[in-house]
Amino acid sequence: LLHFELEWLESLFVFPSWSYIPQTDQSAAGYVEILVDPVLVNLPKEVPDSIPVTYPALAEPLLTSRVPCKKRSKLTVAGELARLGPLLCIHHKTSFFLFLKCFTSAVWVPVLVQKPNQLVWHHILQLGHTYTITGLSMSSLKKSGQRIFVTGVSSCLLPYCAEQVREQPLDSAWQEESAQSYSLETAEQLSDSLELGVEEERPGSTKESKIISYVGTVTKILNVQAGLFLLDNKVCLCLAYQQLLNSARGLRPGACVELIDVHLLQKPLVSFPFIVLGACLSSTVVLKSFSRLSTPYQPLASSGNLYLELLFRYNLGMPLYLWLVSLLETFEERFSCCFRRRRLLLSSTHRNPGAAEKFLVPLLQAVVPDREDARDIYNEILAKIHQCPLQK
Repeated sequence: LLHFELEWLESLFVFPSWSYIPQTDQSAAGYVEILVDPVLVNLPKEVPDSIPVTYPALAEPLLTSRVPCKKRSKLTVAGELARLGPLLCIHHKTSFFLFLKCFTSAVWVPVLVQKPNQLVWHHILQLGHTYTITGLSMSSLKKSGQRIFVTGVSSCLLPYCAEQVREQPLDSAWQEESAQSYSLETAEQLSDSLELGVEEERPGSTKESKIISYVGTVTKILNVQAGLFLLDNKVCLCLAYQQLLNSARGLRPGACVELIDVHLLQKPLVSFPFIVLGACLSSTVVLKSFSRLSTPYQPLASSGNLYLELLFRYNLGMPLYLWLVSLLETFEERFSCCFRRRRLLLSSTHRNPGAAEKFLVPLLQAVVPDREDARDIYNEILAKIHQCPLQK
């Protein structure tokens, strides 16, 4: 479904136009593409009047406070959707981050959505639109201690309407934390600016990638299991660094996609013929239109996918990942006659690794002897100074 209005939740609809897209494997189920907006059958729900809200400019200092989090009344925050993170599945729990920005400044706050019945919000939210989220509490990440707002069981997502809200001042307990955080925030900003100055003076041996936005049409699937798609016959889109929990549904030749804040890598590998646009966990990928071609659906396997398993295990940058893809493709082409493909590319997430993994692991250990620290996905999503494997 390309277009989903917030008012449609928990309503009854008729779908007048749709297409069933089969998989390349005829024995497996495909999916349905909704071509025209559904028709509402029942009346929409009424929105309550005069909702008390707090705006990001007032809520953000709470996240920088050093005072320990305490249980207290929930917050309702309203703002413009500045960024929408991808769906992530970690330890069998699915969640995503969204970022609400103040209407009058660049101040934003992160919100973690993790309740199962709220995951549908990810298909509703649109960048640049304004929303109100109720029932938010404050929590901190175990590893970094960074504070975020988190939805609760009673949280609701509502369209923002200035006539239906009133600004809610923080209670005395919240205000005490907010006051303590201002002085700390000023010191941190000074510290950050000093660190940035040192980094700019330090010469680098590698070139930083540029972050751009791009709209293009999928013209070819280069390698769906590696997350590689060709756009406009000239640009390679790499989605391997994101978790595609919808298994790449809709990404068929002929589909139009919008890429927001993706990394441009002009020549990541000498033997690779295309410019690469890499999507990290701070990037947003939006399917703008379905393909009109009668092309089947090639699903991306998230379980037992050797490409993704080795990418995350060795925390590879784009040049090494494309080299790995090339080796795996060559290995599969030359030895598929000797092994069944499933057995050939089996990863060690299963009990016995396949032939390709047994061959590649010693090579990767030689090429990446000093393996970098494990990928810090929360820092990649939340840090104000962006850091990710696609930067260089």
